[in-house]
This record gives sequence, C-alpha cells and structure tokens, in this order.
Amino acid sequence: MTQFDGKNMHKKLEILLIEAGLNEAEVKVYIELLKQPSQSKWELVNRTGLDKNQVYRAFDRLDALNIVKRNDNRIEPKSLDSLVDSLEFSQQKTQKLIEGMKKFSPLLKIPAEAVADFQVLDSHDEIMDKFFMMSELNCNTCLEFGDLERFIPLVLKNVEQMFKFRKKRYTVSSKNIALCTSNGPFTSCMMRKRDMEKYYSDVHILDIDFKDKWLIFSDTGDYVMFNYFTDENKISSVLVKSKIIADAQRSQFDYFQKNLH
Repeated sequence: MTQFDGKNMHKKLEILLIEAGLNEAEVKVYIELLKQPSQSKWELVNRTGLDKNQVYRAFDRLDALNIVKRNDNRIEPKSLDSLVDSLEFSQQKTQKLIEGMKKFSPLLKIPAEAVADFQVLDSHDEIMDKFFMMSELNCNTCLEFGDLERFIPLVLKNVEQMFKFRKKRYTVSSKNIALCTSNGPFTSCMMRKRDMEKYYSDVHILDIDFKDKWLIFSDTGDYVMFNYFTDENKISSVLVKSKIIADAQRSQFDYFQKNLH
C-alpha cells in the first residue's frame, strides 16, 4: 500500500486536477481552501499570491463546477463528486462521439452523391431487421467478412440467427461465402460440411487482424452492412447503398479469397 502525507497528497491531487482540465490558478485556489477555508476572495489573493482577477475567475469556475461553496463570511471547498460526475459524463459523450465518427469512416473518401442510402442502426431490433434484409437481396452470392466469433454472441445473440440467415439465402437460390478472421466454436459450427453443402455455403478461416467487425455485402448488389462491436454495450451497425463502396469491398474480398491457399 502506498502512503502519502498531507503535503504529498495535495501534490498528487494537483496533478489529477490539472489532468481533469482545471488550470493552475483554479487548482491553487482549491488546494488553498482544502488547507483552510477563507473569509473572502481577497484573503485568497493574499494567501495564494495570485492577482485579483485570477482568483476571481478561478472561484467562478470552481463554483460552476460545484466544488466550492460560499456562506455569509466563509468560502469552503466541497467534495469532488460533482467534478467526477462531470468527467464521467464527458467521457460518455466523448465515447459516443468516437463511436459516431467510426460509422462514417467507410464513407470519408466517397463523394456524397455516390451514396444512395445511409442508415445508422443503434438498436438490436433495427440491426436484426436489416441483417435479414441482407439475406433476402437478389444476388448470386452473399459475401461476409470479419470476426464471426464475436459477431454471433454480441450482435446476433445466438447462432440460430446465422442459420436462419443461411436458410433465407437458400430459399432465394443464392450461395453464401464467408471469410472469417477469427476461429472458435461458432466458426467451427458454421464450417460443418453437411450444413455448408445443404445451404450452398462456403466458409474459410482467414489469418489476418480484423477484430470486432463483420461486413455483409454481395457479388452484384450495392448494399453493404457494416457491423461494429468493439464495446458490447454499444453495438451499432451502418447500412450503406453505394456501388463505389460495394465494389471496394468486393475487390478486397476477391483478393483475400484468391490468397487463401
């Protein structure tokens, strides 16, 4: 166990507060109040050595963050709970922003007019609806690519959904080819010879780093479904209709398929 005396504890706290986004004046005022409450802002000017404007601005920011309070003749520090809550909210907001930006990554170099449809799917029902829509598209071969081991449990929830997808492809007389970048029980299940023959399927293991993504497209259609599942609590998918994007995915798929052996 690491132990700190009061002075070192304040030093560690100063570092954390700076990292949390407070400036040096705000940190200095807050630490000074921890040492001893103040009767006025002017007293803090004298105690900290900061100029009046710095102290007044620092107090206003600390007050806005709800980590100081002022009574009739006393300024006191409050707990950091509200600051922690604010940081947690900011982190969630930042993570949501990051996830949102990821959804646009396949489109960044594509002219807007080349995208006929773009849908962000945030709920499991929406994702499953479009997942089965992809199984019913009119094409010769449905192409799938990515991390099947995590796609099935995190997005589909169970392996039966993947078999249902295959059956739907079979009913429209379409083949199904998958290149899996992970291996495990779900992938092995999909690779059972009798099932692949029954449903016109062909599944291969591809030894490349392509984690937490599963793409669905076809040999002739323009729809591509991008499924992302880095964070199992923030599963999302994007459905795009674009010949440019579909052609790029087909080209990549063909390259890997030709170099399987």
